[in-house]
Amino acid sequence: MIQINELPCALLITDSTGQILNTNLELLALVGQSSLQCHAQPMTTLLTPAGRIFLQTHVWPLLLHTGRINEIYLDFSDAEKLKIPVMVNCQKRDFNGSSHFYWVIFVAKERSCYEAELLLARTQAQQISRHLEQAHAELKVLHQQLEQRTVVIQSENRELADLSRTDALTGLSNRRALDTAVNHWCAQAPSEACAALLMVDVDHFKTVNDLYGHGEGDKVLCALAEQLRLSMRSSDLAVRYGGEEFVMWLPLADRKAAGKAAQRVHENVRQVQVAGKSITVSIGVATAYNTPGSDLLGALTHQADKSLYEAKASGRNRTVCAD
Repeated sequence: MIQINELPCALLITDSTGQILNTNLELLALVGQSSLQCHAQPMTTLLTPAGRIFLQTHVWPLLLHTGRINEIYLDFSDAEKLKIPVMVNCQKRDFNGSSHFYWVIFVAKERSCYEAELLLARTQAQQISRHLEQAHAELKVLHQQLEQRTVVIQSENRELADLSRTDALTGLSNRRALDTAVNHWCAQAPSEACAALLMVDVDHFKTVNDLYGHGEGDKVLCALAEQLRLSMRSSDLAVRYGGEEFVMWLPLADRKAAGKAAQRVHENVRQVQVAGKSITVSIGVATAYNTPGSDLLGALTHQADKSLYEAKASGRNRTVCAD
């Protein structure tokens, strides 16, 4: 029969009140006491203060109710009052009308260290998680700010692009916008599609400036710009070409359609007056076909300019169409 001192673990035997009845050498070595010190002493003398509380409030009530416990952790203390974490199993045995409780004790220092490391790692992981959440929130704010700034920059760029293609005085498009519009149309339109260009010049504009000042001259140009807008189709483009000279770009318009557009301009500019008198304009018209590799805008402006010169030379306030 195996003796208790031959067991490879610490063993403690108590009665139902927790008084120590017997121990083995492994237990004595664990707590650093002799059998005389332990004999007839309460089991609680072997535990730390926290261990005693847990024993009285949890372990003993459970043990008395079920007759056994498994894998319960307690903190024993050695002769120097240092904590010894242990795992205990206990089972109740009745002999001759009395109950004995057999406590099998396994030192859990390594497990305790492992659990402490796990707890530390968990704490560190939670801290890292919080830092990541905070960093994510900060990045989200920065991303939103970047998106807002990008929208502002894009808007500013569009405004700058619009300004670069807009005449500051009249609000009409300028030569750069005309180049872009014609080049885009040439790239998209079918070969041999017809387009027209009207070159519009204010008659006797120098006299307006000389008699009434440049401020009044600017008013005339702005009012004329508005009438050009009213005279064109939705697909057309009105451009201040320079000084008192304007251009109307008419894609997919032949000579007849261009002539009608010129007539609308003559009728509408009557609304523009200086000193109670309506201004007049001279218009040169040119048409051309979209031919791959050709300079359509150059050809149109050259022909329209010649026609405008003829309109001026033949008495102004009229339209001349290039042959």
